[in-house]
Amino acid sequence: MPQHLISDRIQEETEYTSSRSRLPSRGTLTPSMGWPFHHRNTSEVPSSTWSSHMNLSGLFRPTNGQRRSFFHSHAANQDDAISIARSIVPDYIVNFLRGETPETLARKKESQQWGRRGIEIIPNHRDTLASCPVEFGHYYSSTTDLTDPNEHSSRSQNGLRRHFTGWRGGVVFNTVLTFIILVAGIVCLILAFTKSKAQSGESSIYSGDCTKAHNLNIGLHVVINVFTVVLLAGANYVFHVLSSPTRREVTTAHEKRRWLDIGIPSLRNFAHISSFRATLTIIIMLAAVANQVIYNAVIFTSQSTQETCSVNVSGSMLGVAALLNLVTFLSLTVVLTRSSFKPLATLGDAIRSFLENPDETTTGVCLLSKDDVRQGRWESTKAKYFPQPTDHHWIQSPSLARWAVTILSWLAASVPTAVALALMIRANNDNSLTPFGTATANATFLLPSSFTAPQMAIIASLPQLLLAILYLTINSLLTTYFLSQEIALFAVGPRALRVSSNPSGRQSTSLYLTLPRPVSWMLLAVFAALGLVLSQAVFPAALDAATATAFAPSSSPDHAASAVVPAIAFSTQALLTLIVILIVILVALLIAVLGLGLRLTPAARLADGTAKGNPIALQGGSCSAALSAKCHPAAGEGEIWLGRATWGVVQPATGVRVGRCAFSGEGAGCVDVGRSYA
Repeated sequence: MPQHLISDRIQEETEYTSSRSRLPSRGTLTPSMGWPFHHRNTSEVPSSTWSSHMNLSGLFRPTNGQRRSFFHSHAANQDDAISIARSIVPDYIVNFLRGETPETLARKKESQQWGRRGIEIIPNHRDTLASCPVEFGHYYSSTTDLTDPNEHSSRSQNGLRRHFTGWRGGVVFNTVLTFIILVAGIVCLILAFTKSKAQSGESSIYSGDCTKAHNLNIGLHVVINVFTVVLLAGANYVFHVLSSPTRREVTTAHEKRRWLDIGIPSLRNFAHISSFRATLTIIIMLAAVANQVIYNAVIFTSQSTQETCSVNVSGSMLGVAALLNLVTFLSLTVVLTRSSFKPLATLGDAIRSFLENPDETTTGVCLLSKDDVRQGRWESTKAKYFPQPTDHHWIQSPSLARWAVTILSWLAASVPTAVALALMIRANNDNSLTPFGTATANATFLLPSSFTAPQMAIIASLPQLLLAILYLTINSLLTTYFLSQEIALFAVGPRALRVSSNPSGRQSTSLYLTLPRPVSWMLLAVFAALGLVLSQAVFPAALDAATATAFAPSSSPDHAASAVVPAIAFSTQALLTLIVILIVILVALLIAVLGLGLRLTPAARLADGTAKGNPIALQGGSCSAALSAKCHPAAGEGEIWLGRATWGVVQPATGVRVGRCAFSGEGAGCVDVGRSYA
């Protein structure tokens, strides 16, 4: 067999082979294009991908006895007659002598079947199923451009191009941003050391009027907090990719009756993925979270007199930040070099894999839920009845544990801020608010003189950790929302799969994994603003002895003997602003998170014609086992994952007969309340 045809048929990662016996793989043992030129079942008709998709006999057994047929034409009958007349000489020999190839035969076959049609064809199996699936005849009509827009791009996914699409493109983008920040940090580090004091490694950027120093300090922290939130978002993106399991890891976990998260960043998956990826993920995340603190400790102000202030750079802190950036950059580069890594990072990745190689551990339980999996009801000898559906809200998609972590992270950031604000206002006798980033007598706390400037800056920047945790938890919660929405749409109508790498057929790919870009950008903007306000609410301040004594008359004698006194200063105005923003975030949570949570998942039609609930919407979070249970297509479906697929009834439940639900590329019926499906 020619080598290029072998490579074109590889749909799943080459390293995955099930240790258990299974049905023949749709991506390997049943190729869409035979060689030589005969069909895998008969040599009478030249084979093609589309013609294999149209072989639907036996897929449904209608209750009225009428034969179910989607696309029957006179051209098909003529082809059959011709093939019988020429059955003595197999077609593959004739085609070989003509110099035909599988690709040219497929194009000719499609042009003959579709090029002459000028009407819309709507599948008629809805009546035979007594159901109401979504109309999708316009997808098959001749007025629709059947040229695959991704055909050329999918064949060009070689060399460097594959690194700029899908999850690899996202990692490349974040690697470039990390490199830019790294170069900027190295340049600033060189400049800082050329002007730094020999012993302390500190350099003064500006010294003079306190108002100008204050404005410069805010401007620098704007840049710093944009950098830190970009690094944090990039690390979370890579966390999502690396914590996503491969198909082999999912199969191994399922054989042990364990389930994994699909489509979201997951700490749970760490116990089931490779130790190398888990270690790499921990390094990248720790570096990003540490940078949130270190970068905000690089810049600090000092005040020698009431009118003279300085903006200083800590060379040692800048060096640590540059080192962490270098570690992150190298780690991202290592991720890109792992060419054999094929994670199930998106919902489309998992559906494609499960359709191509169905999971034996979830056969016959098409209505398996996450609650069933948690209670150990993986396999059931009895069919499951479809209950009376209820409206599904987005708020039901995340698990209770995820909600609890999100609420606790918000309280961890907001409660200390409220307490600090109350204490500062109480200590301020004239009840006036101290301005942003400005140390005042009633809101400045001196540290022991043994503290160095870097130590002082780190202590003042520690609250940034709380914001980093809050960002990660909210991001994860919103990701679960949109993951549930994405899978629920397959029960409403046919859709193409959105995969994270190597798209084929109708599949699409994007740089984002689950959370749409506008939502990600909104989070970046909000948390960059939060980081800036926090850096001006709690900040380090180096005071001279006279100023320290004026601010704190009860200061210790060692402060009076020191040239510079380290201190932590609070700005009540900034604290109040921070509280307001946190309250706004809470309102945003009520509107965007809780409000979105009250949003209804698109309802799927039932057999009685009503539209209520959604049978495949997530209940309590992501679950690989529940997803794989829904991906056992009927025999003869062909390569569903390459086209538009929908989820519904592929075998109706009639009388005592048990029905079956699955993904289908040829149309699916609606579930019937009270009927049993397996």
